[in-house]
Amino acid sequence: MKMKSYKKCALFLMCFVYMNIGFGQNSILSLEQIQEIVQQNYPLVKGKDLLREQSGLSVENLKTAFLPQLYANGKMSYQSDVTSSPLAGPNSFGAPKEQISLNLDVEQLIYNGGRIKSQVKLEQLSAELEVIDLEVRMYELRERVNDAYFSILLLRQSKQVLEEKRKSIAARLQQVQSVVKNGVMPAFNSKVLESELLLIQQQEKEIEFAERTSLESLAELMNRIEKFDIEAIGVKEEIGQFKLGNELSEERPEYKLFEGQNLLLDEKMEITRKDRLPVISAFGQLGYGQPGYNQLNDDFDSYYMLGAKLSWNIFDWKSSKRNQRKYQLQKEIVSTQRSSFQKNQMVELRTEVNNISKFKILLEQDDAIVCLQEEVTKTSSSQLDNGVITSSDYLEDLNKEIQAKLNREYHQIQLSQSIAEYKRILGKTEIR
Repeated sequence: MKMKSYKKCALFLMCFVYMNIGFGQNSILSLEQIQEIVQQNYPLVKGKDLLREQSGLSVENLKTAFLPQLYANGKMSYQSDVTSSPLAGPNSFGAPKEQISLNLDVEQLIYNGGRIKSQVKLEQLSAELEVIDLEVRMYELRERVNDAYFSILLLRQSKQVLEEKRKSIAARLQQVQSVVKNGVMPAFNSKVLESELLLIQQQEKEIEFAERTSLESLAELMNRIEKFDIEAIGVKEEIGQFKLGNELSEERPEYKLFEGQNLLLDEKMEITRKDRLPVISAFGQLGYGQPGYNQLNDDFDSYYMLGAKLSWNIFDWKSSKRNQRKYQLQKEIVSTQRSSFQKNQMVELRTEVNNISKFKILLEQDDAIVCLQEEVTKTSSSQLDNGVITSSDYLEDLNKEIQAKLNREYHQIQLSQSIAEYKRILGKTEIR
């Protein structure tokens, strides 16, 4: 029995440890996944549904204009004088000075030139325009995500190269200390290497905090609390697969915004035209009071009225024409904004195209530079062992080798970032 209990406890502990290890691991995310999470979880996303719900309520209110409008009215008054008979005595008659009335008024719109339909469409277009404006602001987040993501890659590459440098200097320090101990080399040579190791540790700490800051920025954009890490899957592969396009794409949400603004102005112009049309409605009144419609009867009486009315603004002093012209000018302004955006987009694309070409050329040269610097450092290492040069001379050559390797990795990541930025500017949301 004891053995079975022991086995059960052991099994339970193993499961518990396994679960903790599984839950404790950070999720690994690619750039494409991060962009998708940001677009789905950023607080602004909730505004789309709220705007559409708000618009739906406004549209329902506008549609009530097609329904009968009921009004309840009541009035009580005392007049100093009223219409009365000029005759005196029992045959005299006249309206009472105290008057009371309770009325139920009904009004039904029959024709208004399609104003309500246009107002409904205008409200829907306005709401959709606000949604597109949110999409534009959401799209702008893609640049911030790219900056943070590639900043982390650059920092990690720097950390990796510094680690390689630290190992090289530590190994060289052991050899130098041995030679110094034997009195063959001055002691300052080991001090120079020890100082460089401390400097590397300081640089690694700076990189660590900078990386943490960028990760926290991504977490905030993703509206995410749990820990995660990033991966560079697809980034290097993208370089070999990427091809520059020849045509400017209009996939950016800004183009939808310009189009929506034009549609909105067209509808405003349509409403302005319809405002010149007549309005026809029917009305009715049912009431009870003292007096009724017969003002010369001072008894309480019921009454009703049915009718129709026409309202038509025949002459508006060219107000509608001026409004039409105003909206036309606004459309021309939208057109200039669209052209300006397109021009800026072309400038940004051309910049990234040049960057892509530049980094490709630099990468072709980086491998040769790294090979040469490695040979120089190997020679300096041998000269340091033989006491021909000092540790400072060796460090100078080693730093040049490290810088050459850093430049190669930097150019690789910068090329990937330029490709990602090219796609973002063009309007393509996929990374691969």
